[in-house]
Amino acid sequence: MSTSQPKASRAKVHLAAPDRLVWLVVGGIVMWGVWAFGSELMLNLRLNHEVQSLRQGNAQLAASNDQTRKELAVGGSPSAMEEAARKAGFARPGEQVYVIVKPSGSASAAAAGGSASPGNGPAAAGRPAARRDGGVIGAIEDFWRNLWH
Repeated sequence: MSTSQPKASRAKVHLAAPDRLVWLVVGGIVMWGVWAFGSELMLNLRLNHEVQSLRQGNAQLAASNDQTRKELAVGGSPSAMEEAARKAGFARPGEQVYVIVKPSGSASAAAAGGSASPGNGPAAAGRPAARRDGGVIGAIEDFWRNLWH
């Protein structure tokens, strides 16, 4: 009789199925371990980068604080207070104050020309003063300016 043969084949099938299941569980655990390790590694790298940027920010703030402390120390001095008062328009009694200003574009053109030129009328108020080169190029430039304005 060959009754032992089918039992042996059944035993092989039974032994093979739990073996595959064990390998699947072990593979799943290994994959979970790799994923957990990788995610922790990425988190660690991201946090290290954030720590570095915060340290740099702290160093910049410390330098800014030192600069502000120096400015406050200098700002409380009598010479700094006098400078601030003069910038605000104050003067000492009996002192003659001279104010130096830059001339504006229209004031310098009037001072240089002496009188109003024909191109400086109300129509020319919106455009910049024309440069007078003279010669053929100057005449062409004047022609084009007068053509469009």
